Amino acid sequence: MLMKRQNNYRERLLKDAAGACIYCGRPLTAESMEIDHIVPRSKGGTGDYDNLVCSCPRCNALKGNKDAGEFVDSMSPRKQLSYENRLTELFMQGKLSGRKWDLLDPIPEEPKTDRMAVCAPWQIICYLCSEFY
Repeated sequence: MLMKRQNNYRERLLKDAAGACIYCGRPLTAESMEIDHIVPRSKGGTGDYDNLVCSCPRCNALKGNKDAGEFVDSMSPRKQLSYENRLTELFMQGKLSGRKWDLLDPIPEEPKTDRMAVCAPWQIICYLCSEFY
């Protein structure tokens, strides 16, 4: 029974991530993906579905004991933007729950470069709209 539930999680996680690593976008299969804890268990993360994503072996190894926000902060600005765009697209398609979105921390608190240089398009629109209100 446990194995069946684990296989269902793998398939669902892969489908929710559009068949790609949540962090780098590398195409994955159910056999090549790894299940990653957004908040590591060693830092109080749980095995709940909202704390799990599919990851490629490389990103999972690089992420190690970091939470998703720490891992994203260690990426180059270009990779951060790609990650944020990927999450935004998945969220808009209804594939990411609000809880998972919050845990994945798509917007770093202190970007490495000029804010507008690493913003996702929807962030720029929100920024421009806020100037008028």
